[in-house]
Amino acid sequence: MTAGEIDRSTARRRSEESKMSGQAAQASASPTRSQSAGREAVMQLDKIDFRLLDLVQRDNRLCSEQLGGKVGLSASGVQRRLKRLRSTGVIEADVSIISPKAIGRNVTAVVLISLERARADTVDRLKRQISKMPEVMSAFYVTGLADLVLLVTVNDMEDYERFARRLTEESSDIKRIETMVVMDRFKAGFTLPIASIAWC
Repeated sequence: MTAGEIDRSTARRRSEESKMSGQAAQASASPTRSQSAGREAVMQLDKIDFRLLDLVQRDNRLCSEQLGGKVGLSASGVQRRLKRLRSTGVIEADVSIISPKAIGRNVTAVVLISLERARADTVDRLKRQISKMPEVMSAFYVTGLADLVLLVTVNDMEDYERFARRLTEESSDIKRIETMVVMDRFKAGFTLPIASIAWC
């Protein structure tokens, strides 16, 4: 190999190393998809996204053509946006809200749980336990006098007693349970107040 060929080979190798080093630096500086998905989902929402979100959270039975007519997009454009909103976690789930009484769930209760020791491992263990209980519609880890707040539906008070007994038997960390039976549900849903953002 001549001196000229050696010089060219060395220069080429250094150029490749520099390129690889730059790519590595860029990769280390940029967050991964899993790390940045939530931020990207918020940062990339535009007016049309907000309008679609407002419409589908109020009525998820609207077809792509109907949604497109309301926001000024084609049906395929609506489908692409909804797919992106679902994949980034902006839309968490597509569900139907069912009347509890229609399926025999005649008693709804708000349950406040206070723990003996609100340590992280205790709370995490109880969260996992409660998440598996079908009677619990929603559960919140909160500040204040209680540690956890549950929204529970059961068939009757005997059913609730069995639920409460099972809850306390499976967790020795519960100090106190306070139950408030719902007398009348006059509002229910998961709609977020985004209309003022979407349609202004």
